[in-house]
Amino acid sequence: MEQITLNMDNVEYPAKGKLYMGLDCSSKAIHSVWVDDQERLIAQCKWGSKKKNSEERFLDFGVDFWDSLSKIRLILSDVITVEAAVEAAIYIQNPKATIAIASVAGLTRFACFMNGFECEFVDNTKWKRDVLGKGNASKLEIKEFAIAKWGEDKFPEQDFADAACIALWKKRRVENVRRT
Repeated sequence: MEQITLNMDNVEYPAKGKLYMGLDCSSKAIHSVWVDDQERLIAQCKWGSKKKNSEERFLDFGVDFWDSLSKIRLILSDVITVEAAVEAAIYIQNPKATIAIASVAGLTRFACFMNGFECEFVDNTKWKRDVLGKGNASKLEIKEFAIAKWGEDKFPEQDFADAACIALWKKRRVENVRRT
């Protein structure tokens, strides 16, 4: 199991309120980014595996993700609400890869629900359109947006930039629903 945690030790969790978690899944890892009500980047975490077999990888980082969410839930207690969004699996020409990604996304959403986090799937074209203004934004455009908003040193991997934008999409979606 490969777990990379950024900014988790020195995280200043709000005393109350909401946190928004964006999740970007692949067959090799789950990338998670958390933002607060002021759209500040609070934490980033990656659960991954370098095992060659996708079934072994899934179990390797899937169980660790599940365990980590349970611990995070205890830290946050019932005072802080967490709302999450997981990028929905996209169709890839390789059916095996599509199934693997869909399995990871499903596990991720289920783990959120089991830990009391509201969670929904979001299509990649939806969050890209709502956050970047362009539903077919490229990886470069996503990373450039994330760097402009949160700083250059925050995104060692593209998937962290994606997860940050997904968290931002969720935060703004919740905010817009509250206004109406």
